[in-house]
Amino acid sequence: MIPFLNIVCYKWGTRYDAEEVNILRASVGRHLSIPHRFHCVTDDPEGLHPDIVVVPIPERAMVGNGPKIHTFSEGFLGLGPQDYVVSLDIDIVIVDSLDFLARDPEKTFIIARHRASRSRSRGHGAVYRVKVGHHREIWDRFIENPQHWSSLYPGRDHNKFSEQRWLEHNFAGRPMDFFPDGKVLIFRVDCAARSPSFVLGRQAARLGLTTARWGKARLPGIGEAIVSFSGEAKPRHVLASHYGHLKQAPFVRDFWHL
Repeated sequence: MIPFLNIVCYKWGTRYDAEEVNILRASVGRHLSIPHRFHCVTDDPEGLHPDIVVVPIPERAMVGNGPKIHTFSEGFLGLGPQDYVVSLDIDIVIVDSLDFLARDPEKTFIIARHRASRSRSRGHGAVYRVKVGHHREIWDRFIENPQHWSSLYPGRDHNKFSEQRWLEHNFAGRPMDFFPDGKVLIFRVDCAARSPSFVLGRQAARLGLTTARWGKARLPGIGEAIVSFSGEAKPRHVLASHYGHLKQAPFVRDFWHL
């Protein structure tokens, strides 16, 4: 087991607020028994819990999820090549022990396997671990011309750059190491969350409407520890009601809080 972990999340712009970061920090604290430090790379630290280590976001022109590639830079967070960093998306719900994140210390990069059948990436960027500086070429190559690479690897839902596709490009022809299957799930895929009319429902969500009328989303009970809300919906959207094509998820109230 790795004896100490550095946890990092990224917050820039207006999509996420300080409360959501604070909830993530509190959730990690409840579910990770390994000694750790929580960092937030951000352009606005106002309202963050005082125990969070604030790191300024890189001052480079990057679009989409470009800032997240900074995790692969040499000396990230002032750390050395013996240190490990776990990157977590802010829009996750932690439902069980995170100690699996500290296993397999010999692996310099390990990521959640993408569970969406039509994904163009093997890895799901909501959760991954890097041994600092061991894959620095992923950052160095990107930051030489971020606009160029962003145009080649756009994401979904108006995201102008997909870090998942960029990682896939850099690992093309090479194996990826993955966390155990079932540890990191995707809400819309794995939690019985979608209504039948999900295409119309995605559009309805933008109007404050919903096509989800019956049933509730639920955890599948396959040993999951993290549920990722990748996409437009966030945990707070399904906390107490349906949202677009997605059903209300009572389990969010149980696990997603300070």
